Amino acid sequence: MQQNRSSNKSKGSFALIMVVLATLLASACSSGNNGEGGASAKPEQSSGSPTAAATQSASDDPYANAPRKISISTFDRGQVSSDEGTYEDNRWVKWIREQSGIDVTIVPVPRNQAQDSLNVLFASGQAPDMVWEYDRAYIGKLVTQGVIQPIGDYIEKYSTSYKKYLQENPDLLPHMTFNGEIYAVTAKRPITAIANHGMWIRQDWLDELKLERPTTVEELVEVAKAFKQRYPDSTPIVGHTTADIYAAMFGAMNFLWYLEDGKMQYGATLDRFADVIALEKQVYDLGLVDREYFTDNNNQRAAQLWTTGKAGIYLGQWGNGANDIMIQDMLANVPNAKPEPLEMVASKYGKYGAYQESSPNILVAFNKEMKNPKAAIEYLDWLIDKGWYTLAYGEEGVHYKLVDGVPKRLDEDKFNKEVLYAGEYAVVRDQVVKAEDLMVMAADDELSQRIAALKVESLKLTLKNEFRRDIPYQPSFDEINEIRATLDKFIRETRATAVTQGAKYTGEWAIGEIRKEWDRLDGAKAQEIAQQWYEENKGSF
Repeated sequence: MQQNRSSNKSKGSFALIMVVLATLLASACSSGNNGEGGASAKPEQSSGSPTAAATQSASDDPYANAPRKISISTFDRGQVSSDEGTYEDNRWVKWIREQSGIDVTIVPVPRNQAQDSLNVLFASGQAPDMVWEYDRAYIGKLVTQGVIQPIGDYIEKYSTSYKKYLQENPDLLPHMTFNGEIYAVTAKRPITAIANHGMWIRQDWLDELKLERPTTVEELVEVAKAFKQRYPDSTPIVGHTTADIYAAMFGAMNFLWYLEDGKMQYGATLDRFADVIALEKQVYDLGLVDREYFTDNNNQRAAQLWTTGKAGIYLGQWGNGANDIMIQDMLANVPNAKPEPLEMVASKYGKYGAYQESSPNILVAFNKEMKNPKAAIEYLDWLIDKGWYTLAYGEEGVHYKLVDGVPKRLDEDKFNKEVLYAGEYAVVRDQVVKAEDLMVMAADDELSQRIAALKVESLKLTLKNEFRRDIPYQPSFDEINEIRATLDKFIRETRATAVTQGAKYTGEWAIGEIRKEWDRLDGAKAQEIAQQWYEENKGSF
């Protein structure tokens, strides 16, 4: 039965893609300078948009009389204070229900164990109606497992605002499409979300030791050693994304495919990945990192070391959100500290940027057991049309005022407490932010302006060097997804062994073990499929 439904939906998905492509030229003319309005593009606070099904009779529409009720996952980042409530129940969840007219239930999953948690929910039949991830490969796994459904027909039949947005941004379609059908919705990232990982350093420590900022991997290690010698009780290098930043230095992210002399190769099997693990082991053996960072699953130890002035180099996010709060906390704890953004360092393979996201943002998929997909589409329409703005910026006059069309925060602490977590609910948003907006958006107090200036500099340095992404999006096939389900865990375990278990275990040993596991999982077949996919699609890249 499910197979027949998928077949029918594929026709709708295909039709939608054809309509979008056919209307591209007209859309380009009618949309004007869409996306150029910056953060100033405040949506009209209208009462809502009609859906395409508004005039259909109940007999034509099986969901016409269904309860307007949905559930959706969200990342629990620990940002909801006790007096605000919980991720499931707070001022914004109530506001969403009131403004959208849809009974929305929030299902939080821990940020660092999101995929594992969602897998458990699917396996137990308790997954929410809508689930989302940044990782396209994870959505591909859900397609392979058959737990989510094609949604092209739903967009075509029930959507107005999101369908219009998609017509204006047809380059998003390949990222939403799996096996020729649309399985997720997404929106474009502003540059503040394309920039993702970043490096920070204690400039006051460098000044005290009369050291220059490191520009190579080797210099980074030497600076960290100097910090340790000068501050014996410190942990020179801490962070939330240390392994990924090491990998980006060498252009070898373990979960990405790369083009090597025109041949597709998986990042974890490259010679360069051995260098990544060797660097991670080197700084561990030298005592330059927290001995317990492999078990710091919620990053609390890393944050504490950085914010209390016990660390000199932070490998994490370029700015925004929790990172702003950490800098604020550090300056409160150590008033003389000078945390400043650090440009990515070069390895022997060249100079690459830290991890940067591709243009599509969050990917939202529909549980195949969903009771009312019409309500889900209407919710997404409401978000992309106007709902996202308030969830991102708060209430005008309470959390922000408009300055030349840019939402300027009135009180940074109030925003961080009352609004920051609400951004998790804005899973699709038509948001454009310019670098120069960041200073305007920040509150006027001295500390907020100082942090905003650091963010502008960090954004500039983060985007200065291109992150090595050889192909615009990753292939998603059953064979590849099934390998990743096993290989990702194996890589984590192998990394931990190589780094922590002594001289016997090296980067070369680790890459050897990973390649053996890759072969055992029939990685050669996956590589063959990836190569065929590349040859068939490279003309559109």
